[in-house]
Amino acid sequence: MKQAPEYVAVFGPDGLPLTSDRIKKEVQILKEWNSILGDDTDKYLPKLYYFDDDNKVFVMEFLENYDLLDHYLITDSAPDSEVSAKLGKFMALTHLATHSSKVHPDLCKVLTSQYENRALRDIQLEFVFTKAYQEVSEQAPWFKVDEAFLKEVNSLKARYNGETGSWNMALCHGDLHPGSVMVKVGSSVESSADGAQVRVIDPEFCVYGPPGLDMGSLLSGYILAAVHQSFANANDKEAKEKAVSAINKGIKECWETYSLVMKKGGVTKGNMTEIETESVGFAVAEVCRTALGHAGGRLWLQFDDKEVKEAALKSALEIVQKSMFGRHTEGMDVLFDCLDAL
Repeated sequence: MKQAPEYVAVFGPDGLPLTSDRIKKEVQILKEWNSILGDDTDKYLPKLYYFDDDNKVFVMEFLENYDLLDHYLITDSAPDSEVSAKLGKFMALTHLATHSSKVHPDLCKVLTSQYENRALRDIQLEFVFTKAYQEVSEQAPWFKVDEAFLKEVNSLKARYNGETGSWNMALCHGDLHPGSVMVKVGSSVESSADGAQVRVIDPEFCVYGPPGLDMGSLLSGYILAAVHQSFANANDKEAKEKAVSAINKGIKECWETYSLVMKKGGVTKGNMTEIETESVGFAVAEVCRTALGHAGGRLWLQFDDKEVKEAALKSALEIVQKSMFGRHTEGMDVLFDCLDAL
């Protein structure tokens, strides 16, 4: 059961209030996805049983024996690439069905209006694309945020806000980090023909926006996990290489599956290049704000040893710096190269 009354809803360390309308948006997009996915809905989404608009509460399937994808990425039991492939396919199917190049312009206008989600969008604009960079000198004085870097961030900010790129938009989860994905792997699914199971949850930040937003948000968790694993296993070379390699493979599998389905569905090469470039941008923007201490209580890059923690933060921010600029010429390859070098 999930309830979203006004009086208990806050976001971030400043206690920013959240509107209760967010639960209506969550139910709305779950129903939209159900319509899009059809018979495949149960492969990606929990069942929604009941919604009470007056009390802002819904009842959905209890995901017994599932764990957050966060959990698997932060431990030594990183999920195999099957999980990543399924997430890539989920994003592709939902993006493709609503992509601005594939649907009537009138429907684009409807989706843009229905999923503007201004209250929660403004929260993301502040916390993901603004606040962290205003306070960067306090968190990491050695990290360079100059005019060129801010230009990159501001271009992503404008895309997220729907100010540019109307030809390359889709209905997005809006906050599809690994804490918004439930996974069931191992012996509990060994007899299942479908293998590892994934369920996408908490789409309350849903927007009609750039498709790279969802891919980037998800991959940010993989990147942070890879950096974390490289320092958590610094004294065990074999364990470190195994963990980082598995995570890097997951990123590749996710992107390749997504890209294949989108291209088969008729999304142009030019749009796919833009989605790839923006996916990397949105990914490292999220890595950046996390490394700078603006992502709440996430597990990533948290070490008791002060020197290890600082080294991990520097490593993450080096990836941010290289990828934010390198994405324009190298696309996803800049991420793969950075993670291979950990």
